[in-house]
Amino acid sequence: MAPYPFNIDVSTLEGQLEVLRLWSNAELNVLSPLLILKVTTAELLQLAQRHGIAPPSEEALHERIKDLEARVRPQLRKGKRDQAEKELSGIRTAIAEALNRLASVALEANAFGQVEAQQLYSVAHARLRRALDSVASVQEKFDEARSLENKGAEDFEYTDASIQVLRNLEGVVPRPDYYLVGDFNHVHPVTEHDILWSWSQGFLATSTAREMLILEEGDTIDEIALQLGVPLPREEAILPAEAAAILGDEPVDGDPTYNVRRRVRDGRLTSYFPSDVEARRVFEHEVMSRG
Repeated sequence: MAPYPFNIDVSTLEGQLEVLRLWSNAELNVLSPLLILKVTTAELLQLAQRHGIAPPSEEALHERIKDLEARVRPQLRKGKRDQAEKELSGIRTAIAEALNRLASVALEANAFGQVEAQQLYSVAHARLRRALDSVASVQEKFDEARSLENKGAEDFEYTDASIQVLRNLEGVVPRPDYYLVGDFNHVHPVTEHDILWSWSQGFLATSTAREMLILEEGDTIDEIALQLGVPLPREEAILPAEAAAILGDEPVDGDPTYNVRRRVRDGRLTSYFPSDVEARRVFEHEVMSRG
């Protein structure tokens, strides 16, 4: 809406007509001419009718509302965005400070020979570090969205066509596991990364992975994996002893899992997924039959 037209002399008929024309074009809301001309609504309509000035049309009002929204909504969105950025920054600072304090406590526990406590502190430290990494990732997405929003914002017009484009977006095609996995140690998984990926790709049963991660009550391995972008296993992996039983292995030096673990290490057994173990059993049976 246009501001009060101080340069218009409303004591003259020409000035009054200019105010009416601004109102007719929806550049002034209905209250403004009432206050400027000091008339009632009925008197305003009579004055406009007398001089052939029509009230603002629906189209004019609609365009004026769109103009207002175009100017006001970005300001409201910016306020919310700035608040969100402030909160994200506060969270990152708080986690970073907690990490430093926890590292100090873990070092003291280790110095006094409290090994169990030091290990638990280290697990808590790793989880806080994971939380900090997650917040950092969110911050990157936030900054990317803000950059895209600011780029060419002046030329953007949100119309029905925009909605149509959004509705016709193609679905995201999941990337294959071999592209996502990268390097991880499935033979001797120690780090959180190795444990999660070993579980994801069928080299660790869920029960084993949970024990190695030392999960707290209420935590689930599925949630942690999804937070870190690790895909869930396509089926539940079995324990090496179960795989050895399916393959009919004999114990070596009292270890029933020796041969099945050697197959995994050599790449002859691709995982402890039941389907892979069964496929290996069938293959070995056929080879022995031919021999």
